[in-house]
Amino acid sequence: MSSLRMANLGNLTCEIPTTSLYFCIMIFSRFTASALATLFIFILSYGCTKVIEVELPDSEPFLVVEGSIRNGEMPLVLLSKSSGYFDPISVSLEGIYLAGATVTVSVDGVPYILDEICTDDLTTSALEDVANALGLDSDILLDSPICAYTSFDELELVGNFGSVYDLNVIYESIEVSSSSKLQNLVPIDTAYFQIPSTATNDSLGLIATSYTDPDTLGNSYRWSSRRVSKDPSFIYPLGSAWDDSFGNGVPFEFSAFRYSDDFNSEPDGEAGFWKSGDTVIVRFESIDKAAYSAIMTFEASVSAQGNPFAPPTNVESNIDGGLGWWIAYSASVDTVFCY
Repeated sequence: MSSLRMANLGNLTCEIPTTSLYFCIMIFSRFTASALATLFIFILSYGCTKVIEVELPDSEPFLVVEGSIRNGEMPLVLLSKSSGYFDPISVSLEGIYLAGATVTVSVDGVPYILDEICTDDLTTSALEDVANALGLDSDILLDSPICAYTSFDELELVGNFGSVYDLNVIYESIEVSSSSKLQNLVPIDTAYFQIPSTATNDSLGLIATSYTDPDTLGNSYRWSSRRVSKDPSFIYPLGSAWDDSFGNGVPFEFSAFRYSDDFNSEPDGEAGFWKSGDTVIVRFESIDKAAYSAIMTFEASVSAQGNPFAPPTNVESNIDGGLGWWIAYSASVDTVFCY
């Protein structure tokens, strides 16, 4: 009976009779597999138990501006502060919007200080007017009073086509500013209720709107709608802003679905559609380029929430020294009767 020497097997040798070669190989194979399995479990366990702590640097909060002015209307400005990523979020509006600021709007270089109004100081009728302007239920403002800035009697502050409106806000040690031009009116050509030819329900449809873009490049727009007696205010859908980069100086028509704040509360099959019997006010607005960029990046960021494959978006602002936006809207309004 001969012997066989095995070498170079993990620096181990096995010198045994050849009749026992099979058993030597089996023992060595089991030892090697067991050692590898143990090593793998050790590495995996060590990696899973390592704790990584990230220290987020503290930063001063920014002043956030939500301000607008429209043709034929007074300016309206709301102020708040940014919060940290891990700060608690309250569902109440109370304490969010700031009082005590000095807000100035200059019309073509002439400054006017806005009046501070707080909803808990208003009469019932005035509260209803403010609630409609903010797009909120008056009961919400009763439970959670807020403060805003506007004017009741300064006629020079009524929005006028072609005027430039400069905003300046001073709150405590923070000062921010912005500027927006109220563009010339681009009117709605037509607006009508449209039931698609492929629709399976002859009472549900879209709203079609058409306009003619001026022959100058660089016009920007925004669109919203409100159902009379159903929606508390105008609702802007995601994708509400666009410019004339793909159709300059030509007639343009588009159809829009109805956007809802809560699609889950909609009756089955009606989400996204207007319905026969609805009366819809359509608002088509011209805005300047800086306002368009702020709105477009904001809506792109909102639409990408929860999508791991969406490209990152830096939300722009036209507020110098702060966040938010100040926008002069040139609004054309039409009423659509759905039937």
